[in-house]
Amino acid sequence: MPNTTHPWLPEGADETFDPLDHADVTPSPDTPLVVTPRGGDREVGRSCYQVDTQHGRYLVDCGLNQGTGEKFPDFRGLQPQSIDAVFLTHAHVDHCGGLPVLENRNLLADDAPIIVTPPTASIASLMLEDSLKIHRRETDGSQAIQQFTSRDVANVCDRFQTVDYGGGRIEGVAPVSDVEPAIFQFGNAAHLLGSVWVTIQTGGYRVCFSGDLGGRATHLPDMSPPPESDLLMLESTYGDTHSHPSLSGARTDLWTDIERAIQTHEPVLIPTFAIGRAQTILLIIAERLHTLSTDLRDRLEIVLDGMAVEGTDIYHQYVDDETYVDGSLVNRVTESGQTEPFFPESITTPETDQDRQEILSRAVRDDTVPVIISPSGMLTGGNSPRYLAEFAARFGTASVFLTGYQAANTTGRTLQSQYQADQETISATIDTTPFDTDWPDSTDVQWVHPENDNGSELKTRISFPADWISLVDGLSGHAAQSGLLSFARTVGPDTIALIHGPDYAQERLGPHLAENVTGVKQVTRSQRLSPIAVGADSDVDTASISPEEIDSTGYTDLEDQIDHLFDLLSQLNREVTTARNEAGLSEEEIREIVRDEIEAKE
Repeated sequence: MPNTTHPWLPEGADETFDPLDHADVTPSPDTPLVVTPRGGDREVGRSCYQVDTQHGRYLVDCGLNQGTGEKFPDFRGLQPQSIDAVFLTHAHVDHCGGLPVLENRNLLADDAPIIVTPPTASIASLMLEDSLKIHRRETDGSQAIQQFTSRDVANVCDRFQTVDYGGGRIEGVAPVSDVEPAIFQFGNAAHLLGSVWVTIQTGGYRVCFSGDLGGRATHLPDMSPPPESDLLMLESTYGDTHSHPSLSGARTDLWTDIERAIQTHEPVLIPTFAIGRAQTILLIIAERLHTLSTDLRDRLEIVLDGMAVEGTDIYHQYVDDETYVDGSLVNRVTESGQTEPFFPESITTPETDQDRQEILSRAVRDDTVPVIISPSGMLTGGNSPRYLAEFAARFGTASVFLTGYQAANTTGRTLQSQYQADQETISATIDTTPFDTDWPDSTDVQWVHPENDNGSELKTRISFPADWISLVDGLSGHAAQSGLLSFARTVGPDTIALIHGPDYAQERLGPHLAENVTGVKQVTRSQRLSPIAVGADSDVDTASISPEEIDSTGYTDLEDQIDHLFDLLSQLNREVTTARNEAGLSEEEIREIVRDEIEAKE
């Protein structure tokens, strides 16, 4: 059969397929570095990049995919105990969640370390434990096979070897050959507490892995400038967005919306990433809480749930360390003596489902207004989807703030796409459970058997008014196009390979970089298991995708197809709105554009 998922790979590329052998590429004095994407190509998730030198084999990141489809990196061709070390850019699961699978499959050498900053070690341990719980739930009672165990997670955490920003010879941190001359460097990526960009240099050539770039969080230090490199593996999550809305404006807008909800007695749910975004939101509330009247403060109940509580505890361990926390926050902590600046004056941290039920019951009984900050940010796990269903069953009105990126095939993307497509009612099928033995009696929340599930597993179907949803732009921890361009200009590479981004973002970012990065010879979109040789006269063999391949969406699940349709509708909605505003088009002209676009996409 033709390879429709990765059409650039040969037919019959089975588990023994070796990408370097297939490409006839071997590290040599002329090409001392070879980089092979094993995930994170043309998608946001499961970042994983193999780096081969003449004396060692390394990975930069090893994440998982939080949406549907393939979960873990493509390990085809890797031999047992063949990985000498892993360099981890940060602790989000799309960068670290595949590490236990490496361990389970015995792909790491016995003494291979995982090189991390101290905050990343603490946060990744927390994230991996939570990821295991989700993985167990997803595989329990289903045909899916559990890919890793608690022992694998423990073994991974035992491999963490901490280093601060800086670098040195790989031989100094990993038990590789004494003749391995390769040097690594960690620099602050300003995306997450302890996040880094990574460079690996040998034989006179250097490759830079951006990791996830930030530079927007007020509680993190500024990004460190990267060194010049020959190859830049550049994230592209927001590559189609020229610049994010003002961060200060976004912070103000979020607080204004929260204050409005308190005044109108609307419970608030803020699904959030447990690490990074949760702490940003907590600071916004903590810094503005004093502006509320006494009556509104008495009515408000701030709730921090799940892993965000433990994650914030880790952040508080570093509030006096200017290496990892912005100096202004360190000074505030020093001067005030307040050692937990991310926590507002009073905060509720529920530990049991009974606690969570009581919070929602108080909202009805005592007229309190809960503002619930709960992972996961994409509503793929944690308690945020449970709260959402409980809201739909219990309340006639509520506010749900989506504050971060929503990856394809996640519940968050479903909500976002339907909202942007101007649907009056939001509907979604989610895999979640009630706080009690059953959902509250409501026509808006029902148990269902998904059509593609052969009736073997119950899921929850929810519906609620679309006006509950608010999209909060401007809080993203990822750099937009302008920030990515600035980073690329500093690196000054011969070649840029785009990674960790959706197709549409890479299609817009690529030409922009090619036109605006002086001296760049090639800008390409990385391809799974397609090696990039770095050296004298190296050329990146990444042929353009044909129209047929672009049209092949790979959506086989009916719900995924529907979500994809809403994605297209929401994209059309944004494009049409822009056209109306910028060109002053009539309604008839707008309708003609929509008809033409729909026909083109069909």
